[in-house]
Amino acid sequence: MMSAVSKIVFLISMLVIILVALQFGKTNSYLPTVYEHIINNMSSTVLGVHCKDKHHDAGFRRINFQEIYTFNLRPHPIVSVTLWFCRFEWNNDFQHFDIYVQKRDAKICEKECTWFINSSGPCRIRGTSLDCLPWNPKVAIVYEHRQLGPENNTLTM
Repeated sequence: MMSAVSKIVFLISMLVIILVALQFGKTNSYLPTVYEHIINNMSSTVLGVHCKDKHHDAGFRRINFQEIYTFNLRPHPIVSVTLWFCRFEWNNDFQHFDIYVQKRDAKICEKECTWFINSSGPCRIRGTSLDCLPWNPKVAIVYEHRQLGPENNTLTM
C-alpha cells in the first residue's frame, strides 16, 4: 500500500513527465508561427536560397528579382535557442546568413520578418527603416597535405 507522500511524489513525477512530453513532442501547434519572407533585391540576378535549422529543411528555391521566398518557423517557447540559417547563391558566389536567431529576432519578428537580399548583405524591415546586417563570415576549410614518409612508414607534414 502506498503512503500519502509516495502518492504525491508519484503524481508530481507523472505531471513532470507529461509536461516534458508536451514540450518535446512533435506536435507544436501551441507555439507561435513566425513567417520569414526573403526578397531578391538584386536586379538581373537569379538568387538561389536554401534555409533550414537543425531539424527542419524549408527547401531550395530560385527566385528572380523582387520575387519572394516564404517559409515559417516556430520559436522555442521557453528557451531562446531557435536558429534558422540560409545559404544564398548567385553568379558563382555564395553567402550564409542566420536568418532567424531567436535571441536577436524574437521581439522584432513576433509574427513575420521581411528580408531584402543584396550582394552586400541582407536588410530587414524594422518599422519604417531597414536594418542591414553583414553576411556570416566565410569558413575556409583547409586540408593539410600529409603523406607517409619513406622511412618507417611515418606520417610527415
